[in-house]
Amino acid sequence: MEIMKNILLIENDQSTVKQILEALNSESYSFDFAESGVNGYSMALRKLPDVIICDKNLFQNEFELNISSWREDTFLSSIPFIFLLEKDSSKFENYQTSQLDYFIQKPFQSKEFEKILRLAVAKFDSIKKKSDEKLNQLRGSISFLLPHEFFTPLNGILGFSDFLIKDLDNLSKDEILEMLGYIRKDANRLKKLTENFVTFAQLELIERDQTKLDALRNSYFLNPAEAIISVGKKIAQRTGREEDISIEIENSAIRMSEEFLNKMVLEIVDNSFKFSSKGTVVNVNLMANDSSVMIEISDNGIGMTTEEIASIGAYMQFNRLKLEQQGSGLGLIIAKKIAELHGGIFKLESVVGEGTKVSIIFDN
Repeated sequence: MEIMKNILLIENDQSTVKQILEALNSESYSFDFAESGVNGYSMALRKLPDVIICDKNLFQNEFELNISSWREDTFLSSIPFIFLLEKDSSKFENYQTSQLDYFIQKPFQSKEFEKILRLAVAKFDSIKKKSDEKLNQLRGSISFLLPHEFFTPLNGILGFSDFLIKDLDNLSKDEILEMLGYIRKDANRLKKLTENFVTFAQLELIERDQTKLDALRNSYFLNPAEAIISVGKKIAQRTGREEDISIEIENSAIRMSEEFLNKMVLEIVDNSFKFSSKGTVVNVNLMANDSSVMIEISDNGIGMTTEEIASIGAYMQFNRLKLEQQGSGLGLIIAKKIAELHGGIFKLESVVGEGTKVSIIFDN
């Protein structure tokens, strides 16, 4: 059974509305109507239609609206548009070189219009199919990762705890301290894993809340140098590689909150140490000019393949089978999302066997 497609029609000319309804006299479509771009935007967010048909003049006459703002909206970005254009050959040529999805001149033939609508619907179905495939991949990754990542440290904690309870009287002080050390290590691993999943969930919520997103992008941290140095040295010390870190900082205000700056730098630097060998240097730099600020973190580690780089965003865990490194693989994903939610550009370059460089650029 064919699923009915929902069409949002934004048009204030009743004769055009009537012509479209006659052209699409089919049980395959349901319709919602709006007579202005503002009302259309509100209805699109509520209904999330399969296709939006709208008069381009409504966007030209309502200055607060433009197609790019619709395309930037997370929920509307993949919905195809069919723009209705007045019959003007000069304007028509201009629209042919634009980024609009589909367009048709008024008046139009019914068969011509339905053909374009079918193309738009097919495009939406194709995008949705790819999105569903990625979602299934994401679900598969999570279902694969979570049992292992949670239960491995939890089993360690329970195992050593049981051993201590049952054989405490037969253990030396050094043996007890060694087991407590393992318990603490596994507890910290479990704590970080939980914190990362909570952080990722928070970032997802912020991305969908325009008020929170605007507040985030209006953040300023006036003295990031001290925080970056502190985070870098802390991770180097924790991994026993105090001599392996090089930090060069130009102090400059940055468009980030202090909390998220610390988290972003921590995850990238931690990843650099995790996938590089002792004795190789991890470089942490902050550079600034009149127009931008750039944080650059690089290592001389194992590097990443093109496929691994492309997998960022799908909860993939890099090189686990090769190195059995611990961690959910969320670190770089969280760092990337933090940078982009703050309006920054996240760039990752890597060569297998040579190392990885992460650059994050913010406008001043």
